[in-house]
Amino acid sequence: MKQLLTFVLAIWLPVSWAAFEVPGNGTMTLAKGEAQPLTFSFAYKQSNSGFVFQAGRQQVEVADVPDKYTLALVLHQDKEVWITDWVNQPIQSFDWTIGSYHLVLEKNSDPKDAAKARGGYVLKVNDDKYFFHKNMAQLKFHFDAKGLKDLSIEGMFSPGR
Repeated sequence: MKQLLTFVLAIWLPVSWAAFEVPGNGTMTLAKGEAQPLTFSFAYKQSNSGFVFQAGRQQVEVADVPDKYTLALVLHQDKEVWITDWVNQPIQSFDWTIGSYHLVLEKNSDPKDAAKARGGYVLKVNDDKYFFHKNMAQLKFHFDAKGLKDLSIEGMFSPGR
């Protein structure tokens, strides 16, 4: 009987009972050269009135786990990068680990990639390099009930893919 009750509860309980935290930490260097700690994590947790999805310091009440969160990287006049979800000024670079992903945005230092690096920037995601194709890139973080499931990148290209 106990096994039957466990089985019924397992198929009856909604996916919304899931909860997760995906810690994200690193550093960013502002355009003026000042290094700052970067804490930008994702969380899906229960609150008094339901469930809350949190991205960095922002949070919103939701009915279910969101499919994705999009972080915009804006290359302004091929000179500076803005990520307004993090800071309201341009940045030079960042080094950020979120879940199983290690992301580094920096000025390209590889001479063979010089022609590819619009604005001189390269984004490294784990072992893959990405370059701005347009002036805006989107890092799309995809979620499921267990947490961060995948990362897709739009507005950038990777020569190795």
